[in-house]
Amino acid sequence: MRDDFRTRNVHLFKIIDFAFKTAAAVLATHGKGLSIQSDRTETIAMTDPGDALSDILRMVHLKACIYFVKDMPPPWGMDIPATANGPLHMVLEGRCVIRRGNVEIPLQAGDAILLPHGAQHQMLDSPETEPVPGPEMMGRLMSQDKTEPVPGGTRMLCGHFEWDGTFDHPFFKELPEVLVVRDVFGNEGAQRFRTIVDLITTETSDNNPGGTAIADRMGEVLFVSMLRNWMIDNRPEKGVLATVNDPRLSRALRHIHQNPRPDLDLMALARVAGMSRTSFAVRFREVMGTPPASYLTEWRMLKARRLLLQTELSLSDIVNRVGYRSDAAFVRAFKRRFGDTPGKVRKGQSSPVDKVMA
Repeated sequence: MRDDFRTRNVHLFKIIDFAFKTAAAVLATHGKGLSIQSDRTETIAMTDPGDALSDILRMVHLKACIYFVKDMPPPWGMDIPATANGPLHMVLEGRCVIRRGNVEIPLQAGDAILLPHGAQHQMLDSPETEPVPGPEMMGRLMSQDKTEPVPGGTRMLCGHFEWDGTFDHPFFKELPEVLVVRDVFGNEGAQRFRTIVDLITTETSDNNPGGTAIADRMGEVLFVSMLRNWMIDNRPEKGVLATVNDPRLSRALRHIHQNPRPDLDLMALARVAGMSRTSFAVRFREVMGTPPASYLTEWRMLKARRLLLQTELSLSDIVNRVGYRSDAAFVRAFKRRFGDTPGKVRKGQSSPVDKVMA
């Protein structure tokens, strides 16, 4: 029995190791990635300027939860209520329809849907199908050990992603209500998507120790990969994603995230971007929609809030880490942004977070 236990653990560690290596490879592709950490591995940090997006995703603590990979025989339909998290659906085989209000979007194998703001929606095998409450059907599917494909059925991967809403970075406000990614198995990164989906399928069906954790971690990789494909297809022209996609502005954005020191000014950021002071200021505001100084202040405030809530650092240490020269100046800026003092935020007595960038 001891040998069996050892064998299972060796198998588990191999899978976990594979998951982290796969995630690192996925996120390193084209110079964009997330930092991946575990107790067993070193931090894998991407130093490319494209990693500015990863700074944001780390700040808001992006997480994913995979519900199931199931075969769904017709007719089937789910009426999914509005939720605080972001539903994720991927069609692995067959066809279906997503309905939002009076708008219907047909989906086929390889298509995926993200609803970043948790909008109410219906998933249907056919527009004619009458849906049942989503939680009821999902509960029934999740209680089934295995499902078998049937003619005319749909194989679906369903889950959600979430982030800490108290760190209200403008990135999430910019995402559309429904984000559609087409033909992930036939476009750029097809093998990557197949690897991720295969691993999620295995871990959600075999009930191995640690399987849920691996599936959820790979769900995070799936989210970032889907977001990347959506960015390639849609080429945002304004906002955070457009700034991340601009090589010069992205270098400056990364520098703000990593080095919000007191002497960081417009001239220093322009040098990092390889632009003149005036050209950088104009271009940054044109693309991001806010001046560099405003984004720098916002990042400092979000970082300070995270340190207050998640560490035991003293106020002076936090002030130093986010680039302020005096506690008084920091407290004034913090209260102006969040409506409460750092002390109240740390004690959990803060008011609802203001959603407008400072």
